[in-house]
Amino acid sequence: MHFTYHNDLSELEKLAADLEAFGDEHMVNPAIVHAFNLCLDEILTNIISYGFEDGADHRVDLELSMEGEFVVATMTDNGKEFNPLTDAKDPDLESAIEEREIGGLGIFFLKQMMDELDYQYVDGRNQLTMKKQNVSLPED
Repeated sequence: MHFTYHNDLSELEKLAADLEAFGDEHMVNPAIVHAFNLCLDEILTNIISYGFEDGADHRVDLELSMEGEFVVATMTDNGKEFNPLTDAKDPDLESAIEEREIGGLGIFFLKQMMDELDYQYVDGRNQLTMKKQNVSLPED
C-alpha cells in the first residue's frame, strides 16, 4: 500500500489511521502496528521538522508491504540528506535525566524496536526501510 503525506505535523493523524488500515487488511499483530506507529511517527516528525528549509510544500511517501512474515515500511522524502542510522547522535543514557541533552531517543528506539533497518540516498531522496516480523497473536 502506498501513502503520501505533506510536510505538516497534522499529517501524523493520517499516518496513524493508515497504519491501522494496513494492519487490519493484512492481519498484523496490533503490537507490531503500534511499534511501526511509534517509529514512523518519529521519522515523519523529524522529516517535517528538520528536513526542509525552503518553507515549500513537500511530500513524504510511505510504502507498506508484507514480505513473508515481515512487515516492511519504506519512507522516502526529498529533504536534505540525512541517514538516521549513522548521522543521529546516540543519546546519553547514563547521566541523570536533568543533565541529558534533549533529543536522540526516537532514533534510539527505532533501532531497538525494528528487526532490520536500511538507509539509502537515491536520486536526491532519503529512503529509510524498516522491517519487523509479524509475530502471531497468542491464542486464547
